[in-house]
Amino acid sequence: MRRISESAASVGRIEQAARDAAAATAAEVDRMVADQSDAFRELAQLYLPRLDDDVERDGWSEVRATLQSIILRKEDARRLASSRFHLAAEQRATAEARWKALSDRARELSSRCDELAQQLKERLANDTEFQSLSQKAAEGQARLEQAESSLDTVEKDAIEKLPKYDRSRFFRYLYDRDFGTPAYARRGLTRRLDRWVSQLIDYPQAAAGYKFLATAPQQMKQLISDQHAAVQAAVSEAESRQAAAAVAVGIAQVQSEGTRVRSEQSAAETASTTARQQETVAQKQLADLDSSECSFYREAVTAFQQLLQRTERSLVAARAAQTPELTDDQVVARLRHIDDVVQEKKRLMDGHTKAIETAAKHTANMNELASRCRRAQFDHPRRVFDDRFDLEGRLNALAAGTADIDSVWHQLHRSQQIESPVADNASAVLQGPMAQILLSTMAQVAGAALGAYASRAGQQHRLPKGNGRDWF
Repeated sequence: MRRISESAASVGRIEQAARDAAAATAAEVDRMVADQSDAFRELAQLYLPRLDDDVERDGWSEVRATLQSIILRKEDARRLASSRFHLAAEQRATAEARWKALSDRARELSSRCDELAQQLKERLANDTEFQSLSQKAAEGQARLEQAESSLDTVEKDAIEKLPKYDRSRFFRYLYDRDFGTPAYARRGLTRRLDRWVSQLIDYPQAAAGYKFLATAPQQMKQLISDQHAAVQAAVSEAESRQAAAAVAVGIAQVQSEGTRVRSEQSAAETASTTARQQETVAQKQLADLDSSECSFYREAVTAFQQLLQRTERSLVAARAAQTPELTDDQVVARLRHIDDVVQEKKRLMDGHTKAIETAAKHTANMNELASRCRRAQFDHPRRVFDDRFDLEGRLNALAAGTADIDSVWHQLHRSQQIESPVADNASAVLQGPMAQILLSTMAQVAGAALGAYASRAGQQHRLPKGNGRDWF
C-alpha cells in the first residue's frame, strides 16, 4: 500500500511540474501582452498629434477600459478558484491524515485481536461443555456423512430393483391383495392357491425387500434431516459459547471498536476522494485561466484585434518608416518581436496543455488505484503480495499509460494473499477469524479420530457471520 501511494504521489508531482511550466509560460504571455499594450500606448502617444480626433475617442481610451475590466474579472476568477483549490487541498490533507491515523489504529486493534484469539482458543479448549458439544457435533457429522452415503446406495438400488418387482405378475398379484397382512380376506381354494404362489416366489422375503426399497429412501432422508438439525444445533451452541467466551476475554469489544474504526476510515476515504475531486476541478480552473484558450484571454485578443483594425497597424508601421525619428520604428519592431514571442509561447502552451492532460489522466488513474486499494484494506499488516508478482512493473505501466487501471487492479487483487495466525486449514480462511477459531478448536478438542468431522461440521453447518477474511 505504501508503494502504491508513493507511485501516486510521484505521478502527481509530474502533473504539478507540467502545470507549473504552463503557469510560467502563461505568465510570460501576460507580460508580453502587457508589453504589447505599452507599445501600442507609446505609439498612440507618438502619433496621436498627427491622427484625427476619432482615433483618440474611439480607439485607445475604449481599449484601456476594456482591458482593465477583463483583467479585473480574470483576477476575481483566479482568486475564487485559488481559494477553492487551497480549501480542497487542506480538506484532502486533513482527511488523508485522519485516514492514516485510523489505519494505524485498525492495525493495532487487529494485532490485539490476534493476541486475544490465542487466549480464546485456550479458554475454549478447557471448556468441558464446549468439548462435549464439539464431540457431539463430530460424532453427529460422522453419522450424517455415513447416512448420506447409505442413502445414495439405497436410492440407486431402488431405482434399479423396484421396476423388477412391479414387472412380476405373481408378486403384484399377492401384494395388491395385501397377502400376508391382516387386511388379506381371501378364503377357501383361493387362499390355498395364493399360499402356493407365495411359496413359489418366496413372497415374504420379496415383500420385505420391496417395502424396504419403497420406504427406506424417504425414511433415511428424514433421518438425515433430523441428524443435520442435531449437528447444526450442536455447532450453534458451540458458537454461542464461543461468543460468550469472546466477550469474556475482550475480543468482542476490540472487534466492535475495530468495526467503528473501519467505518470512520471509510468515511475519511470518502471525504478524501471528494476533496481530491474538488481540488482537481479548482486546479483545472486555474490552469484554464493560464491557458491560451482562456475566455478572458480570447476576449483581450479580440479587443486588440479590433484596435488593430481601427488603427490600421500596417499604415502605422509605414508611417514610422517615413518619419526621421527612430523611436516609432523601434516600437514597431518591438511589436513584431512581441507577436513572434507570443506565437511561440502559444505553441509552448499547447504542448504544456497536452502534457497536463496526459499527466492528469495518469494521476487520476493512480489515485483511483490507491483509493481502491485502501477500500480493499490492502494496508492490513497480514495482506501481502505474491512474491512472483511484479508490483513495481505494473505501477510503472499504469503511471506511463501503457496499462489501464482495471487490468492493473484485477492483477493486484488476484495477487493479494492473507497470512492468518489462527487458521488451521485453507477453507476456514474464507469464513473469517472467529470461524477459524471455532473450527480449529472444535477439531482440537474432538481428538485425532473425529477432528476432521468436527471441522467439517463447523464448515457445513455454521451460520456465516462477519465480513470474510479480517477481524473487522
